[in-house]
Amino acid sequence: MRLLSKQHVRGFSLTELAVSLAVLGVLVFALPALIPQVRQMLSGQQSLSAEDAGEALMGFVVAHNRLPCPDTDTGTGTGTDGQEDCGVSNDIGLLPWRTMGLSAPLRNTHGLDFRYGVYRNSHATLKLDADLAVVANRFEPYLPPRVNDAVVHSPVKDAVVHSPPDPPNIYLPISGTMPVLPTTPAVLKGPPNAEALAGHSNGLDFCHALRNATQSAAGLTKVNVGLNVAFVVADPGAADKNQDGNLFDGANFPFTQTFASPDIPLSDVYDDKVLAMGFAEAAGALGCPAAVANVNAAARDAWAAYDEYRAAVFYAYLRDFMYIVRQTNVQINEFHFVFSTVGLAITAGQLATDLALAAGSFSGIGASVVIGVAIGIYSTVTAAIQLDAAQTEKALLEKQLTASWKQVENAASREESMRLFAEAQLTTAIASDNRGWFQ
Repeated sequence: MRLLSKQHVRGFSLTELAVSLAVLGVLVFALPALIPQVRQMLSGQQSLSAEDAGEALMGFVVAHNRLPCPDTDTGTGTGTDGQEDCGVSNDIGLLPWRTMGLSAPLRNTHGLDFRYGVYRNSHATLKLDADLAVVANRFEPYLPPRVNDAVVHSPVKDAVVHSPPDPPNIYLPISGTMPVLPTTPAVLKGPPNAEALAGHSNGLDFCHALRNATQSAAGLTKVNVGLNVAFVVADPGAADKNQDGNLFDGANFPFTQTFASPDIPLSDVYDDKVLAMGFAEAAGALGCPAAVANVNAAARDAWAAYDEYRAAVFYAYLRDFMYIVRQTNVQINEFHFVFSTVGLAITAGQLATDLALAAGSFSGIGASVVIGVAIGIYSTVTAAIQLDAAQTEKALLEKQLTASWKQVENAASREESMRLFAEAQLTTAIASDNRGWFQ
């Protein structure tokens, strides 16, 4: 083995030594800033800003149709287990990271917990409720009733009029019976109650709660003394700048329903960051106006279809009634035809009698006989004209009856098509309500 000679052994050069010292200097100065990140990596916690926390809360709303309650385990707004605590009066605390589906505590870049407040203002009447942390059936679109099943119309098609009896049998009843007028069919079947059919509440109910909250009294979760908000998140920053013994500065401590304004600038006595989400802002971010408008539009379409169906029902009833009138006219014509036939037979018989009397008169034809014959001839001619008119009227009425039945069929067909259309529009409106956010 060959030993190294002295000329092959040498130390660090000045350049290498300078670079090494520079790297060590950078590490020394950077180490304090890296400690929180290293601590977060070791503890598994998630480092987020107040804006990130706000986005996580909005995502929770979309997934659960409500905001989470705060984590208030210790009763002082310093929850420890990450689970929400939904007591009636629990509206301030820490972010419930477990409830929000996060794998680790939600803390700021300095490893400190966020303070969280949610607007809660319940009401015994659900339509007036504004508790944003509770799922409730607050919104139901105004929908028309369900319509009845297909209506069976009472008129029976019978355009062929029975022939009247022979003249001698004038006391026999006219064939057929007088038709019965149809009763007005019921249109209503019962309210659909969209939410009851759906069996659940959805995002539209949260939108309605936001609307209710805008009309509720002040004094609950708020910022800047008197401004109510849907939720608020406070980041304590890195230090107790105002040196009051708590990392939260200004109005963020003590823990009350009032938070500091997001507009307060950082200073020597304040380093908190506040994110506040107003009711209208939350509604806009969630698309509430468009979603509610879409459902209400579908409800109006359902009402329009329902009104058209009602009009079709009463028009069909009118056509039924007119058909009954035509049937009645035909049967009255049957009586008229019988009476005209009998009248012709009677006048013809009277004329024959008068002629027989005239022929058998031995004293010559008197004035009374001549007058009787003349009257008999006139009556017979008149009766014949009336019978002919009755026959003509009969043909016209039969034609009208046939046309009237066609109108009944057309009206019934339209009624059924409008019934199906009304049902389809109502189904669409209910489905729109059930979709919630996803219009």
